[in-house]
Amino acid sequence: MERTPEAYTRGILAIALDPWIEGLSAVNAAYVANKELREKLDNPTIEITAKLSLLDGVLPDDAPADLRNFLGVLFTNNDFGLIDEILQSLGRVMSEEAGGPLQAVITSAVPLTEEERARVEANLIDRFGANLEFSYVVDSDILGGLIIQVGDKLIDDSVRGRLNALRQKIGV
Repeated sequence: MERTPEAYTRGILAIALDPWIEGLSAVNAAYVANKELREKLDNPTIEITAKLSLLDGVLPDDAPADLRNFLGVLFTNNDFGLIDEILQSLGRVMSEEAGGPLQAVITSAVPLTEEERARVEANLIDRFGANLEFSYVVDSDILGGLIIQVGDKLIDDSVRGRLNALRQKIGV
């Protein structure tokens, strides 16, 4: 690591924002994946404290306390639907502040078509900013889906990853 004020500043920024991005990502993923949760969070008749309680099981254990307060502000202002865009904006800020291109390694079970690559790249640019370098790996062991590594962030949406998560959940 270079030892300049800017490098130290980028390090502080990453340390400060990473728990926020992880917490917001977990909440957004649960919101998108769980129809029942989404309906409750979108229901204006449910109290904000009840909505926050629903998210307690979704937020990482080490999520900043202020993140819960921030989610409450989003609910209060009826802006919870902006969470995905907030994440994309945070990703762009982090990428811009990183000072160099981030490596985005996309692993798939079979080679991706040019159209699939373009969609993946567009989604990752929306989330992490344009400062990305893409590389592709084919690994049939993941069975299906994708594993995406962007910098120190790992998105495992592979069949193998889902099976491993299920095994852990049921204790096998």
